[in-house]
Amino acid sequence: MIIDAHVLAGVGQYHQIDPEQLIDQMDRSGIDMALISPIDREMAVHNREGNDRVLALSRQFEGRFLSYATANPWFEGGAVAELERALGEGAAAVKLHPPLQGFMILEKLVHPLIEVAARHHAPVYVHTGTPAFALPLQLTELALTYPEVPFIMGKNGKSDFWMDVMPAFERAPNLYGDTAHDFPERGMARMYGGIGSQRMIFSSNHPVARMGLEVDKVRDMDVPDSDKSAILGGNVERLLAERFRQ
Repeated sequence: MIIDAHVLAGVGQYHQIDPEQLIDQMDRSGIDMALISPIDREMAVHNREGNDRVLALSRQFEGRFLSYATANPWFEGGAVAELERALGEGAAAVKLHPPLQGFMILEKLVHPLIEVAARHHAPVYVHTGTPAFALPLQLTELALTYPEVPFIMGKNGKSDFWMDVMPAFERAPNLYGDTAHDFPERGMARMYGGIGSQRMIFSSNHPVARMGLEVDKVRDMDVPDSDKSAILGGNVERLLAERFRQ
């Protein structure tokens, strides 16, 4: 099974993604399931609206979509309540986007939301690569603070902070790297050599990147087929099984 661990779904500032078109793209790329994310304004301000929209899509297209839940930590108790609600209603994972939501990964402001994720055994996807809000080594510190939570390093610090990625992974075993915008002979090969296939997660970051191309990049890696299967879906499936085992 191929699972795309990060896809934007909806009409955002720079993109428009219709769910039927998204499924058509998935079918043409051989992707069985995708984790869909709220879009920019929903991440920043309209958290409940975004969470409800992607939850509805995951129910309408059951078996093809799973949803991320988000909450802006600046809403404090309201953010905690919203994240509890969305995860309680079936969201599969948590997504945080520090630049859009106006906080730094290192700020304790975000800790109550990570504690919600921990209670629900939910993986946490965090955008990285934007200074000074979201850097790989900042995410390492958060991962070390919450070793029970699996963190997906969204975009792996690309583009300027790729050199910090391997030191980040080496320090925190609960950090997982995504494959978006990388190349099999460079970033993905480096990551595979450093952490192996079991901590690599396929994501296309569609529509910023093309689904089919991102799948082909993993297929083009010079690694055993069993490792490709783990990267393309097995690893995130394992994390989600822990989430829904409760």
